[in-house]
Amino acid sequence: MTAQSSRNPTPGAGRRLGSLRLAPLRLVAGAWSTHRTVLIGYGQLLAGAGGRLALQMIYFLVLANTLSLAEMGVFASVSAAGVMIGCLAGFGFQSFVMRSAAGRRSSMGGYLAVYYACFGLALPIMLGLSLALYVLLFRNVIALPGYLAIIVVEVALWRQIELLVQVNNGLGRYAAAATVVSLPVGFRAAAAVAFWAAGGGDAETWALYYLVGNAVSVTVLAFLFHPRTRMRFRAVLLKGRLRDGLLYAASYFMFLAQGEIDKLIVLTLAGERMAGIYAISMRLIDLTGVPLRPMFMMYSRKLIQAGRATRASLRECLKVEAMVACVSTGALVFMVAVLHIRPDLLGPNVSAAYGMLTVIVAVPAVRNLLEFQGELFFAFGRLGVRAGVTTALIAFKALAFVLLLKALPDPAHWSLWLNAIYVAIYAFSFLTLYGLLWRNTAP
Repeated sequence: MTAQSSRNPTPGAGRRLGSLRLAPLRLVAGAWSTHRTVLIGYGQLLAGAGGRLALQMIYFLVLANTLSLAEMGVFASVSAAGVMIGCLAGFGFQSFVMRSAAGRRSSMGGYLAVYYACFGLALPIMLGLSLALYVLLFRNVIALPGYLAIIVVEVALWRQIELLVQVNNGLGRYAAAATVVSLPVGFRAAAAVAFWAAGGGDAETWALYYLVGNAVSVTVLAFLFHPRTRMRFRAVLLKGRLRDGLLYAASYFMFLAQGEIDKLIVLTLAGERMAGIYAISMRLIDLTGVPLRPMFMMYSRKLIQAGRATRASLRECLKVEAMVACVSTGALVFMVAVLHIRPDLLGPNVSAAYGMLTVIVAVPAVRNLLEFQGELFFAFGRLGVRAGVTTALIAFKALAFVLLLKALPDPAHWSLWLNAIYVAIYAFSFLTLYGLLWRNTAP
C-alpha cells in the first residue's frame, strides 16, 4: 500500500468509520426519543425534589437549632401521632382519585366529591382519636392548644396537599406536582425563620407558627393546582368502593405507623431529649429519600397503567431496589463524612445526632426500600396483603424497640441494634411481596 492510499482510506471505509464514531450519539438520541416523556417528567419532579431538599434543609436546620432537643422531641412525636391518625382522612378514597387521574379521567370528579364527603365524616373521628391519645401520652409534655394545632396540620391540611400531589402526578402534570410538593416546605421554612426571628420558644409557641404556615400554603395551592373538574357526588361510588377505600386507609396507616411509632416509644421510654436526638437522626435519614420519591411515584404510575405484574417487571423492580439501597447508603455516608469534618456545621443540636448516624448504616436503605415496596403493593393492587404485612411489621418493630430500650438504656448501646431490627423488617417485607407476586405471575 502506498503512503497516499494509507493516508486516504477508501470511501467505504470512511463511511464505516464515521458510522462507528456516530454510533454512541445515535444510541443516546434513540434512548432520548424512546423515553423522552419519562425523562422530562422525572427531570421536572427531580427539579422539584431538589428545590424541596434545599427548603427542607433550611426548615429543618432553623427549627432543630431554635427548639431545644427536648422540645424538638415533643414536636416530632406529636407530629408522628398526627400523621398516623390522618390516614383516616377521606376513608382512603384518595387512592381512587389518583387511579382515575392516571386512567379513567371521566370518573375523577365523582371520586373527588366522594373523597371530600368522606373527609368531612372522618374529621371528627380523627379529632376524637387525637384527644384520646393526648390524655394517654401527651398531657404532661405539651399544652392542649399547641397539641391540637399540630394535629390539625397533620390530619387535615397536609392531607389536602397530599391529594393535590397525587392528582397532578396521576394526570401526568409532573411540574405542577413538583411545585405542590415544594411550596408547602417553603411556607414551613418561612414559618420557622419567623419563629427564630421572634426569639423562638417552646413547642406550643412553634405550633401556632406551624399551623399558620401550612394553612396559607394549602389555600394558595388549592387555588392554583386543584383540578378544574366538575365534582358530582355519586352514592354508588361510595357504596361500591367504601370497603376498598377503608382497606387502603388501613394499609396506609400501617405503612406510616412502621416509620412513626418508634418516635412515640422513644419519647415514652427514653425521655424527651433522647426523642429529640432520635427525631433529628430520622429526619436527616428521610432526606436521603428526597431524590428517590419522584421515581417511586412515576414507577407506580407506570405499573398501574400496565395493569398486571410480570416476571420481567419484577426483575426490573429488583434492579430498582439495588439502586435505592446504593443511593440511600451513599447519602448517609456523605452526611456522616461532612459532620465528621465539621461537627458544628449544621448547628449544635444536629451535631448531637452524629453519634447515632455513624452506626445506623442500614436504616436509610431499609426505610426507603419499604417506601418503594409500599408503592409496589399499591400499584399491583395487593392492599390486603400490604395491610397484613405492615401490621406484622408494626407489631415486631414496636416489641423490638420496647425490649431494646428496656434492656439497653444507654443509646450508645442500643443504636447499633437498630440495624438488626430494620434488616429483619425489610427481609420479611421483601420475601412476602416478591414471593407472592412471583408465584402469581406467568414466566
